[in-house]
Amino acid sequence: MKRNYTTLTCIFSCLMIQACSSDIDTESMQTTDVGYSSALFSPQEQFKTHKIPAFVEPTNQANLSFQVSGVITEQWIKIGDYVEAGQNLFKITNPSLKPQIDQFNSQIVAIEATLEQNKAEVTRVKDLIRTNAISQNELDRLINQRDNLKATKKSMEAQLEQAQLLFNETWLKSPFAGSVSEIYKEPGEVISAGELVMVLGGVTSLEAPLYLPSFMHKNMLFGQPLSVTYQHHEMTAKIKEISMTANPKSQLFKVLIEVPMLHDIKSGEKIQVYIEEQIGVYYRLPIESVIDDGINQPFVFLIDNMHVVQSNINLIDIEGDEVIVQMPQQGEIEVVTAGQASLAPKQKLSQP
Repeated sequence: MKRNYTTLTCIFSCLMIQACSSDIDTESMQTTDVGYSSALFSPQEQFKTHKIPAFVEPTNQANLSFQVSGVITEQWIKIGDYVEAGQNLFKITNPSLKPQIDQFNSQIVAIEATLEQNKAEVTRVKDLIRTNAISQNELDRLINQRDNLKATKKSMEAQLEQAQLLFNETWLKSPFAGSVSEIYKEPGEVISAGELVMVLGGVTSLEAPLYLPSFMHKNMLFGQPLSVTYQHHEMTAKIKEISMTANPKSQLFKVLIEVPMLHDIKSGEKIQVYIEEQIGVYYRLPIESVIDDGINQPFVFLIDNMHVVQSNINLIDIEGDEVIVQMPQQGEIEVVTAGQASLAPKQKLSQP
């Protein structure tokens, strides 16, 4: 592991080593009065804080397009506009749609007229059958004709409904209240069915996707609060969705958090999300307590029964001005935090 302690600490180490090698016999150390500072430390469950960048998105976001082709004739909005649900946004013309509606309507009217004639014929034939003036076969023919006409009418009505739906698609309406994020088309352009016209973002709630490695993802819980900062403002987000499948390429899991609408935060802006990782039971010491010359294993001085004890450490992590370390000791220990240059291993200290 690369040493990244301060140069000042290294100087302390060199001074200490020189003092030990020049005049002091550590095997027969005499009681001395020296200036140093120490504090008590105990091993505790330690957590490493990961800072994950994320970008805010509207909870409701829609890529809007027409379901039919045509020429854009009207545009009623611009980027940044707020729109209500159901509000008209764009309109196109397609000269083939209206004639289809008129054709189906005409065919349905003709069928209805034929059905009326059929109804009158059935009544007449039934009267004639009672007097034996006509055979049952004629009535059966008329009933069969009526059934076929009704089936044809039902088919025509379904086609009319579909044609009407397509015609209604010549208006692009807002599916929900929101803000216009992007516009890709303008009046006069010819577009195909499904071609992206604009993007609409919701304005009532925000979210942000996180992409986490497995060692962080496994500790995520639905509804779990997470600390978030936005432009130096502190907020609390909440986990709303957790993917159980990693992306095959990145091997990252998607976690979606709900972001509070505070401090005038807007879609597209960056936030920092803080996630704590439980790393084990270790000592947390001030960084100035560690002596590291960059060659030998880093160590700290302990005070045990008024004697100086050198104890090697394994560095686990550095957080700010503190280090998380593994040590052979267990339980509470007294660690020298300043004045190490005046101390040496096995040195006996005078009672305070």
